[in-house]
Amino acid sequence: MIREEEAVRVVSLMLTWQCNLDCTYCFEDFKRNDRTMSAETAKRILSAEFEKFAASEECRQGGYLKIEFFGGEPLLRFDTIRAVAEWVAGLGLPFRCMLSVTSNGTLLDETMKAWFLSHKELVRIVMSVDGTEEIQSTNRGANAAAAPIDFVRSTWPDLHFKSTISRAALPTLSRDLIALLEQGHRISPNLAVGENWQPGDEAVYKRELERLAEWHLAHPEVEPMRIFMQHYIALLEPYCLTTPQKNCGTGTTMTTYDVDGTPYPCHMFVPITHGRENAAGELSRIDFHDHRAFQDAECAECGMLRICKTCYGFNYKERGDLRRRDRRVCRMMLAEA
Repeated sequence: MIREEEAVRVVSLMLTWQCNLDCTYCFEDFKRNDRTMSAETAKRILSAEFEKFAASEECRQGGYLKIEFFGGEPLLRFDTIRAVAEWVAGLGLPFRCMLSVTSNGTLLDETMKAWFLSHKELVRIVMSVDGTEEIQSTNRGANAAAAPIDFVRSTWPDLHFKSTISRAALPTLSRDLIALLEQGHRISPNLAVGENWQPGDEAVYKRELERLAEWHLAHPEVEPMRIFMQHYIALLEPYCLTTPQKNCGTGTTMTTYDVDGTPYPCHMFVPITHGRENAAGELSRIDFHDHRAFQDAECAECGMLRICKTCYGFNYKERGDLRRRDRRVCRMMLAEA
């Protein structure tokens, strides 16, 4: 099984602008039922990506290419996933390639499960689970409680479930995540992007993280969640404080193709998120390899800068500037530290 951290390039295909859920924290504000990517468009995009990757230094050094099926809810286009995956399997690619479906999982029926089981070495489902059935219903609607957690875990036991921390979920965060941990699930929680955090939320967050930490200390046999795995040693290095680093591969090692094949730096820049159909030309003029394009002058002296994550796509969506961070997150990141 290929590990997530080995990927050197990520290509996302926006299969549809439609979703069967309506999550409270969803950043895709312009969902539509009439925007889908055909299998032919996906194959055309991937053919070009495969050719480019095969000639790259990263490929020669043994890196692998990750293909993400994204949405909306990509399982609404299971026909396209199946057609593209089986086409990729028959290509005999000269490098390692892994296909991944980012999904809420609620549409998985027995036919889909059987197909995924038979192709589990090539394609996997990265599923989002926020906690108990109660919090799933609160965050994502009643249908989300039916997500087939046990099937995904048994099929891909090395994967982490993605858990989004919303403001509504904050007071019971430790209880909800511990319930999943005690069932043997691996969880990767992250704060919801763009959540309207209020003064005082940081104290609740700190309390809940301390309870989670106490549980982990009492259960050393369980791998700590990634939220406790920050590299704080970086804060001791002056270089990191004066030279902020871009914290993701948007526009460099990552590309997202919209349903019509238009490329964007990542899925957060696709028009389903910000509604601007003409943004591709404007974004193409930004040098995503230049760290200066991502430096927020107001954050330059902050000791947390090196490990404080920001979403450049959300900065662009909400404030029209890649650099301008969401100040509501500052207290939450300090509580995390």
